[in-house]
Amino acid sequence: MIARVVRVLLLLTLSGCMSQQRQSTLPEPWYPSANENGDPIFAVFEGRIPCTDAKLIGCDKIKVALVLYQNSQSKTPTTFKLARVYVATSPEGGRLVVDGTLTVTHGTKLDPNATVYLLDASAPREFQAYWSIGQDILFILDGDLNPRVGTAGWSYVLNRTH
Repeated sequence: MIARVVRVLLLLTLSGCMSQQRQSTLPEPWYPSANENGDPIFAVFEGRIPCTDAKLIGCDKIKVALVLYQNSQSKTPTTFKLARVYVATSPEGGRLVVDGTLTVTHGTKLDPNATVYLLDASAPREFQAYWSIGQDILFILDGDLNPRVGTAGWSYVLNRTH
């Protein structure tokens, strides 16, 4: 009798577990799926770059995320959101986000045919130019449109995550 009651309770417990929906453990993205004009995301790029600002004591790297939006009909880029977290110096949850307009040009010092994404002046100067390598990689460019050189630990490369 006791064994039968234990089996029934076990079956009820297991059936209750099966009926529960799985909850996602992933946090919601920090960026919207469309910009204020309703333009959808074209791509999201993320990477870790060296922190070279001498004023930021203890800063080892900067987590960078760049979200590009495009017009759904013309497929032309329209706007961006750029987020930075200065690791070891930003307060908890200290994400700095700027947004603005995005333009596409062509040509770097190394490749005159390269696709280059240019962010407007709302982005810090050192984060305004990106060389698109295929669809999945962006090199951060300096003011002369040369790829920036990283360190042994961190590079100036962003990888597509979405």
